[in-house]
Formats: sequence, structure tokens, C-alpha cells
Amino acid sequence: MKKRLIIISILAGLIILIGCAPQEKDKDVKSKPRSVNVAMVESHRLPIVVNSVGRLAPNHEVVLSSQVSGIVQAYRVDTGDAVTANKMLVLLDPTDYQLALNEAMANLHSARARYAAAKNSFLRAGELLPEKVITTEAYEKIEAEYKTSQAAVSQAEAAVDINQRRLDKTAIKAPFDGFVINRMVEKGQNINVGEPVMAIADMQSMRVKIHVNEQDYVYLDKDDAVTVLVEAYPNASFFGTIDRIGVKADPNTNTFEVEILVANSNLLFKAGLTATVNITIDEIKDAIMIPQSSVLFRQNRQEVFVVAGGDKAVVREVKLGRADGSLVRIVKGLIPGDKLVTTGSQYLKDGDSVEVTGSR
Repeated sequence: MKKRLIIISILAGLIILIGCAPQEKDKDVKSKPRSVNVAMVESHRLPIVVNSVGRLAPNHEVVLSSQVSGIVQAYRVDTGDAVTANKMLVLLDPTDYQLALNEAMANLHSARARYAAAKNSFLRAGELLPEKVITTEAYEKIEAEYKTSQAAVSQAEAAVDINQRRLDKTAIKAPFDGFVINRMVEKGQNINVGEPVMAIADMQSMRVKIHVNEQDYVYLDKDDAVTVLVEAYPNASFFGTIDRIGVKADPNTNTFEVEILVANSNLLFKAGLTATVNITIDEIKDAIMIPQSSVLFRQNRQEVFVVAGGDKAVVREVKLGRADGSLVRIVKGLIPGDKLVTTGSQYLKDGDSVEVTGSR
């Protein structure tokens, strides 16, 4: 019996020892300092940037309309083609206008002949009148015929000029260097005066229309520099300037229209591309910026951990400001010189022992 009791006692002791061993191990784990990385909190210059999205459009675009009626004989360029100033774009059938000009020129030739004869008669009558070879009434009649023929020449010259300009207008030409945005006529089409034929755009500079709220509007001035980001070129930024600032707010959005000019001498941009305009309206000289990943959101609070006393994690409630990429401004809760926990903070509690394994 004693032997059995001794064996039972030994087994019970072993069970107790086995049960206690893991607890001691856990206690050791819990007391071990947690590894964290820290960064020294510093103040930075923080630009206050307003951004708005718009679309690129040519700075100078016109729709050319026909100034005479007629049938489209040919179009020499098409949508997307580059054109130079005075290049022929569309030609209307000039036949009727050429005939009208020929008739006007013939009438002018006849009028000039009549004028020459009337002038000679008038000069001769002026010599005969003092000698009383002709009467005053006859002289006045010759003078009237001379003046009438003179006026007829002026009218005939005007008719030639009008018909010449009408003939010239059958050839529709580019007013400046640019690109054809849209061709609106077909060969053989009969068009009327004022009917649009082509849209031409100067692509050397582009315009972006954006909308800015009233709080930011007051900071803007004409010719202010801006940065333009174009979605088609994600790895580049472009320089622009404020060209026009609206003076009346949109009643629906309570925003003001602002127009931005962007140079396009290398013709990278096409009409309709999406562009984001960044406008720096102010600057904070001593902003505290930290990684957004360092901020913990717990029970409607924003918190961070700092290392104090060399090895203690201390929780700080912070107030967040404007974000800038992966960083966020801390308005309240940190000061320059604090050692901010940048990695490992999600596992910490206030007062935990920590071991700094990395810093910057």
C-alpha cells in the first residue's frame, strides 16, 4: 500500500511540474520587450495644395463656315491632318463665280471706254465754251455725261472687286497653323452661306477649365504657376499658369471657373485628355508629418506610440490634419524630437517594454 501511495504521489508531482512549466514559459514571453522601429519626429515645410480635375482643350479653336453658297468640289485635308496658314481646305465649284467675275470685268472695260470718250468731250467743251462755239446748256450736258461715266467706272470697279472676293471665297483656307478637329462636309454637297465646313485648332498651347471653391478662390491670381498632371503621362508633370479667373460663382456648385494655360510645343497633348491641376495656395513652415501607417484608430480616437525613457511605449492621442500622399499632418499630440513608433505599434499597449531594432 505504501509503495502504491509513493507511486501516486510521484505521478501527481510530475503532473504538477508539467502543468507549471508552460506557464513559466508564457510569463517569460510576455515579459520580453517587443521589437519596434522608430523615427525621430521633425517639422517640415508643407505646401497647401488645391487640386481640381478638368479636360485639355485647344487654346485657340475656330469653326470655319462658308461665306458663299455652292457645291463642294473637293476637300484637301481631313480630320486629324496638320495644316499651315492659308492652306487650301475646301474648294467649292467656282464656275458660276468665275463667269460673274468675267462679266463684271467686261462691264468695267466698257465703262472705262465710255469714260475716256466722255472725258475727251468734256475737255474739248471746256475749250469751246469761252469762244461761245457751244452754249452753256450744251456744256453742262457734256459735263453731266462725263460725271455719269466717271461714276459708272467706280461702280464697275466695285462690281469686279465684289465678284473677285466671291470667287476667292470658294477656296476656304486655314486661318492659322493647326490641326483639323472635324471635317463637316462631303464632296458634291450643296452648302449655303454660313454652313460650317471644318473646325481648326491651334494645338501649340492647351487650356484646362477647372472649378475652385470660394474658400480657395481668394488665394488665386492671374499668371500664378500651377502643376498639371495628365493621366496619359503618369510619370510626368507639366508647368501651367492661371490665365482666367471667373468673377461669378456657379449657383449650383458655389465654385468659380478657372482657366489654365499649358504649353504644348511638342504636341504631346490631345484634346479631351483628363488633367489634374495642382495649385499651391499657402505653405505651413513647421508642419509635423508622419506616415499614415503609424496612426492607430481605436474607439473614435487617433493614437500613436512613442518611445519614452529609452524602452517604454507611451500612447499619445493625436489630431490629424491634411494628408499628403503616404504622410499625414499631426496638428496636435506630437512635437519635434519625439521618437515615433513606425512599425510594430499595432501590438503595443501603453507602458509596454520595447526594444528599438531600427530607427531613422
